[in-house]
Amino acid sequence: MAALAAATLISACTSDSSGPSVPGLAKHAYNGPLYVAHVSGAHPRAGAAGQVVDCTTWGGGGSVTRLPYYDGATTDRPEQALYEEGIFSGGAQKGLRIAKEATDRVLYVLEVHGAVKEAVVVHDGPAAEGAGGPGWYVESWAVCDNSELPRWYTDSIGQQIWTDSSGQPVATGTIDSWRGPEHCDWQSMTFLELGKATYVRQPRPDLADYFADPYRAHGSVPADAVDTGYEHDGQQLWLSADEQLAYVGTTADVETWPREVKFLGCE
Repeated sequence: MAALAAATLISACTSDSSGPSVPGLAKHAYNGPLYVAHVSGAHPRAGAAGQVVDCTTWGGGGSVTRLPYYDGATTDRPEQALYEEGIFSGGAQKGLRIAKEATDRVLYVLEVHGAVKEAVVVHDGPAAEGAGGPGWYVESWAVCDNSELPRWYTDSIGQQIWTDSSGQPVATGTIDSWRGPEHCDWQSMTFLELGKATYVRQPRPDLADYFADPYRAHGSVPADAVDTGYEHDGQQLWLSADEQLAYVGTTADVETWPREVKFLGCE
């Protein structure tokens, strides 16, 4: 199911014929280096971009380690590189702002409440003929856990971020839920992953064999249900005593989401 979640969260964007507009300036400039060796830095695989982000929970990142570049396509303008196929495969593409510019490198960041939660460094450098020859490409990128990104982004990819009893977002590695993928015609379903369990809202009738219990749209919270303390969009989450059912809603009315009893994957 983790693979399904990852596939759901990664989206590809293409620019129109006029190309993307030039991003504005970030609220805070960056004074650090735009290139660091692959083996150094706070997050070695993320290169210089990994030095820029301020994460409570790390999300992911990557960097180009071999030249000439051949992992994607080069572009004529730095902002175009954000939308081209390459190593940049996670995080938001819209909403990025320029935090530092050099002759051959530009740093784009996504700031949330004054902290950088995503960073992308594009480089104007040598590239293989198959990549389009010399030009701009993403050299390094880093992003925090999606729970730290703006809700407009997570909403756009169908991901639901839960909060704890104090109202703080919870890392997606702890609890995560997302809309089912359209290419499997599962968009009416919602998947909830908590620990090693996956619960599903409104599973399709043809998938009944994957669950031991049915989905129920209305009901009450059993007396022995365990309050997880998690909440999303005004909906609370309880688990049955044996953790085979999730109850999502309010004390007045809850939906009953069954737990998968065998792996349900979408290709």
